Amino acid sequence: MLRRAPAIAILVTWVGAGALQGQAVSEQGALIRSLVLPGWGQQVLGEHATARRFLLAEASLWLGYAATVSARGWYRQDYLAFAALHAGVDPDRLPDSDIYYFNLGRYDSILEYNQVQMRRRNLDSLYPVGAGIDWLWDDWLEDEPSHRQRYTELREASLLAAKAATFVLAGMVVNRAVAAIHVLMISRLGPSSTATWRPVPGGGQLIVEVAF
Repeated sequence: MLRRAPAIAILVTWVGAGALQGQAVSEQGALIRSLVLPGWGQQVLGEHATARRFLLAEASLWLGYAATVSARGWYRQDYLAFAALHAGVDPDRLPDSDIYYFNLGRYDSILEYNQVQMRRRNLDSLYPVGAGIDWLWDDWLEDEPSHRQRYTELREASLLAAKAATFVLAGMVVNRAVAAIHVLMISRLGPSSTATWRPVPGGGQLIVEVAF
C-alpha cells in the first residue's frame, strides 16, 4: 500500500485540480499549486496540455524513485545474504556502518583487517574479535577472491541505486521549479508562453519561448 501512495496522491490531486479548473485562481494560488504538484497550476489556469506534460513528468519521476529505492533494498539484502553465506557474518548483529561494509569487502578476514590497522597504528579502528562482527571469506586461500569481489559488486550496485534515487529527487525539485516559472509566465505574459527543461551534461538548460 505504501508503494502506491505516490500514485494515489497524484491521482487524487489531479482530480481535485480538474474540479477547480473553472474557478478563478490568483497567480499566487496557481504558483503554490505548481510547487505542490507540477501541472496543477497549469490545470487551474486552463493550460491542460501543458499540465498533462508536467504531470506525466512527475509521475515518471515518482516511478523512477520507487524503482531505485527498491533496487537499493534488494541489492542490500543480496550482499548481506551473500556475506552470511560466504563470510560467516550474522546480518542481525552487523553494525550500521558503511565503513564496516566497505572493509568487509576489502579484507579476507577480520584478523587481516586488524593486523593492517595495527601496522598503521590505527588502534582506534580495530574491530573486537568474537563480538559477532567477525568475518572470514571462504575463498581466502585462492588466488582470486571471487566471492569477496562479488560481494563488493553487489554493495556498489546498492550504492549506485541510492545515488540514482538522489538524482531523481533533484529532478522533482527541478520539475517544480520549471512548473512554477511557467505559471508565472502564463499569468503575466499570456498562455502563448512555454518553458521546458532540457538536461545537459553537468546540469540542465531552461528554454523559454514567448509568442507575441
